[in-house]
Amino acid sequence: MQTDFGPLERAVKVWMDELNTSMIKPTLHRRNSNWYRLQFIEESDDDSTWYNQKLNDTVEWAAEKLKDWPDVKRMSFDMWDFKHRKDAEKFITLFHLSWYQ
Repeated sequence: MQTDFGPLERAVKVWMDELNTSMIKPTLHRRNSNWYRLQFIEESDDDSTWYNQKLNDTVEWAAEKLKDWPDVKRMSFDMWDFKHRKDAEKFITLFHLSWYQ
């Protein structure tokens, strides 16, 4: 259920998102001999626990792009396993071309 915020609440959320100095970085690790794990990591200059819409938007975008890729499994909210390193690197390139940070 979507809650409609008033103008002041919407403005505060936009300002907080603009002030948020975090970056979303895709990281790739070899999980085992057959799979590579991609995870989006939020790096921030502060210790704020403020909800980051940028991370959610990134994960939603990735889920939409990867849902039909063969040999890719979603493992958690922000993690995917790729059977081939080349496919994971191709996706990371697509991410950097699509998301300005």
